Amino acid sequence: MAEVNTRLYWLVQSLIAFMPYLLAGLLAGALVLSAGVFLARFLLRSWLLPFEESFLLTLKKLATPTLDRVMSAVTYLAQGEVTIPLVILFGGILVYHKEVSAALVLTIGLSGSWLLNGIFKSFFRRKRPDLWVSPDRPMDYSYPSGHAMSAISFYGLLAADFTKFLSVPFVITATLASTLALGVGFSRLYLGVHWPTDVLSGWIAGGIWLWVCLYGLAQIGGI
Repeated sequence: MAEVNTRLYWLVQSLIAFMPYLLAGLLAGALVLSAGVFLARFLLRSWLLPFEESFLLTLKKLATPTLDRVMSAVTYLAQGEVTIPLVILFGGILVYHKEVSAALVLTIGLSGSWLLNGIFKSFFRRKRPDLWVSPDRPMDYSYPSGHAMSAISFYGLLAADFTKFLSVPFVITATLASTLALGVGFSRLYLGVHWPTDVLSGWIAGGIWLWVCLYGLAQIGGI
């Protein structure tokens, strides 16, 4: 019981210590996404929209039933049905090994990307592409791509934890995380559920959020 109380104490202390980095990361992500909207909607709209439509239609021409199944499986890797169990599993492992700060930041990394995504989707309300009939098209708004943002931030944090605490070589974890992030983003374009600028903005904002999480974790002594 005393050990549980100790870990809860350090969890709260880690959260307090990480709070400035959490707020800075959310602010930086918000600024990047706002800049993306300004460029796409006001400065480059007349050029970007035809390009984005042409790009998606080109991908559609490459579609095959097998590739459809592969892309649907890849895109699923960034959904909560996969990432939440992974957070619980690896967060629990980290806590068991007394790496409470790392477990906390792994959870914040995922939930923070969801928070940013939800706020901006509701605020900017960009409609999703509707260039062909797709059973995979969600009903919510398009900008930014939550899958792209979550994939790069969550799997990037997971890769860092694997390297630091499980001694998996960095080149392996970084390659796997990058491949997953790129694959998830591409799958959203292939399935026709996001515009290219949605995915690009998600990658950039997710990358900044990942960096802030890693930097904050290093500053509070968790990595």
